[in-house]
Amino acid sequence: MSDPNIVDEPEDTRIERHASWAELFFDLVVVAGVAALAHVLGSELDLAALGLYALLFLAFWLSWTTFMLYGNVAAGKTRVVRLMIGMFGLGMMIASVPGVAHSVLGHEGDTRPLTVFAIAYIATRVYGSQSWRKGEVLLDFPVAQVSTGLLPWAASIWVDGQWKLVLWAAGIGIDLLLVLVVSGAKILEQLQSRFTARATTRRRPRPDVHHNGAVPVIHGVSVDPAHFSERLGLFVIIVLGESVVQVIGAAAEAHYDLGLLATGVASFVLLAGMFGLSVVFGYAGLPHLRGGRIPARAALGLHCLITGVIATVAVSLSSVVEHGSDPLPGPGRWLLCGALAAYFALGVVTGVASRSSDLQRTVSRIITGVAVPLLLGLLATNVSGRTLVVCMALVVVAHLWFERRLAPIRG
Repeated sequence: MSDPNIVDEPEDTRIERHASWAELFFDLVVVAGVAALAHVLGSELDLAALGLYALLFLAFWLSWTTFMLYGNVAAGKTRVVRLMIGMFGLGMMIASVPGVAHSVLGHEGDTRPLTVFAIAYIATRVYGSQSWRKGEVLLDFPVAQVSTGLLPWAASIWVDGQWKLVLWAAGIGIDLLLVLVVSGAKILEQLQSRFTARATTRRRPRPDVHHNGAVPVIHGVSVDPAHFSERLGLFVIIVLGESVVQVIGAAAEAHYDLGLLATGVASFVLLAGMFGLSVVFGYAGLPHLRGGRIPARAALGLHCLITGVIATVAVSLSSVVEHGSDPLPGPGRWLLCGALAAYFALGVVTGVASRSSDLQRTVSRIITGVAVPLLLGLLATNVSGRTLVVCMALVVVAHLWFERRLAPIRG
């Protein structure tokens, strides 16, 4: 019997379910989310900007994941109105992102955008956590039904200054910790024991009441693997599509010359190559992943990191288009090279975890995908941003070429 917590490929006898029109419409909020988060890294790039970007992206991704999993489990019983309300909540979070960035990074002192973001996040997460039917426990990602991480967010509404961000980080940290340590099966067992004990202590025989001795049963539910992988893949595609839009927008405001054309072509090749590695040669939007090899919870964690990295690459490419033939500043160069190295490093992790890589492939991916971008970030101080993007595109194309030529590893 297969483990229900494993991301598996659908059996031939199973009817493969695809994302509904309502779910596809709901996913469009990702476009606005990635565009808004670009404002955070589009300002002065430093550790504060990177930290704020990671914090806001994690909050957005956790909220989206809650509703994605609800639609996955509910299937034909998904309520469209619930998805639309969740979409509206995510929209409020996104609309406040530029204000949050200006308030925190620009030191404007106006904390109203932070309060709006916190309230929208709390309301969206609480509403999403109530989506499941009574008596159901999501085994694959139980944090979607747990609101413990929202307590620091609620407290942040009543404090001022940087303490808001500290409490936000604490809340996200609690959620991430719960993802790692909380088992859906353990929660199911504890809840069932609690209901059984409560039913036993409260049962009192009365002549006018009929007792059948029934104890409420808590059901564990798991994701639909095919639908799950499709939604994760669609998220990655949407992020890549928005990345292309950002590059086009930057090019539309730049001076037209052959250098700009070369940068645009290299940027498109790089993003298209990442699409090939993540979607065509990957699974659930994750490069080198194979279906049925890792738990759904692990796939979600890797998906969060991969999509965050891809969105970061888009900001870097837009910056290169804007700087023209000039060398990128140190932070911008490290953002581009570091993001691409992180993308390939995560690909190495998925390849090893899903047993789709042997030792030779793993070592070659580390050298070409991780070491080369990091060396360029370290040494290419006087190299133009355009040349740097061309080098990054060549690295991605080389990985695509090897993926096409190498036979998949079975097992």
